[in-house]
Amino acid sequence: MTRLVTRALPASNITGVERSAEVLSAGSAGVSGQAAGWLLPALGSLADDITTAIVREVGEYAQPGDDAAARAVHRVAHEAVAGFRARVTQSPSPAAEPPETAAAAGMFRDLGRLLAMEGRSLGALQAALRVGARVTWQRLREQARQGHGNPEAFALIGEAVFWYMDELAASCSAGYSEARAELAGETSQLRRHLLAMLTSGPAPPLPAVASLARAAGWPLPRRVAAVALSPLAAGHQGPLPPDVLADLSRRDPCLLIADPDGPGRRRQFAAALRGWLTAASDPGARLPPSGPLAAVGPAVPLTGASGSLRWAVAALALAGRGLIGGGSDTGKAGETGPAGIVWCEDHLPTLVLLADAELATALSRQALAPLRRLRPDQADRLARTLLAWLESADDANAAARRLHVHPQTIRYRLRQVSELFGEELSDPDARFQLLLALRVRGLLGPSA
Repeated sequence: MTRLVTRALPASNITGVERSAEVLSAGSAGVSGQAAGWLLPALGSLADDITTAIVREVGEYAQPGDDAAARAVHRVAHEAVAGFRARVTQSPSPAAEPPETAAAAGMFRDLGRLLAMEGRSLGALQAALRVGARVTWQRLREQARQGHGNPEAFALIGEAVFWYMDELAASCSAGYSEARAELAGETSQLRRHLLAMLTSGPAPPLPAVASLARAAGWPLPRRVAAVALSPLAAGHQGPLPPDVLADLSRRDPCLLIADPDGPGRRRQFAAALRGWLTAASDPGARLPPSGPLAAVGPAVPLTGASGSLRWAVAALALAGRGLIGGGSDTGKAGETGPAGIVWCEDHLPTLVLLADAELATALSRQALAPLRRLRPDQADRLARTLLAWLESADDANAAARRLHVHPQTIRYRLRQVSELFGEELSDPDARFQLLLALRVRGLLGPSA
């Protein structure tokens, strides 16, 4: 408390609750003048009584033997009393706030700011305000019992006590909110910087990462996964868990998930991400309702975040072309989840195969050159047959079941395939190359 009050300097006047001024002006014209004669002596030792009550009743300020803390509380109480005395003994108006009242409001605003900066709540300060209002009210009642003052003036000033305390509480809250917003902006900037450091190029030195992470309030995780967002998803923000780093202002908007492969983390993150993806059903959306809005990269060590983002960006691009589908929130590959999320872990073979689409196309064209001698429909039929046969470990019956045709049909087509590819069908390296080429053809189409 000592440090708070010492650092709390008077600020510019704020517009508080003007009801106390209205209360006083609503009575007879002489209310303020009548009040001065008996109210000023009553307030003479009021700051002392308020300080004693606060130190006794508010735990955070109850520091036995700490004279500096008691003096700090007394200073706050004195400023508050001075502001109230000026409010009720002068002719306040919204256009002419008494300087003492403005100073008290400014001090409480600064106290609110400092509490926020130190990560503390307003609870103790607000409790102290309530104690101050009660002690002031008790002092006024004591004066009334002694027969001092006009009863009407007493009632109006008594009501003004509580409106004045509301003003001071509002000043505290305003300063607190301002500081919290400033801190949030600084933290957000630090977290964006940290995200850029982790996802841009070579792995940064771990000490540098740890230092920036501490400043940004982000505990270092064991593993991370990057999330690439479409512009549509990035334009519709929603709440995300505090352990998720985010930057939606960059050219490739992205997130970074901490410890993504823990139990239940996939479902948990998918639920949090839905708030970002509600725009998928907007009539003016640039992507269809079924289109991908986010791709989650593979889980990697912290220093591999840039690689996870690279794969997530690639997965989002492939999903946008319809080459891979969205996984479900439950983790079953091949299903389309309601959140429009693509999970790299569901499509690793395809991502590897199409990491370089031009190279994959060259492989397919070279390995499947014999098919280009045929009519397109015949080439498609034999390509499907050869792929099913290779995937069925040369079992014609299993291949027939895959293609829903008679086994004899498969054997007839395989004779044609054998005439085209010859000894390649018995060479392990050639078979592997054929399998890759047929998968690429299935993904990219007959032209591959």
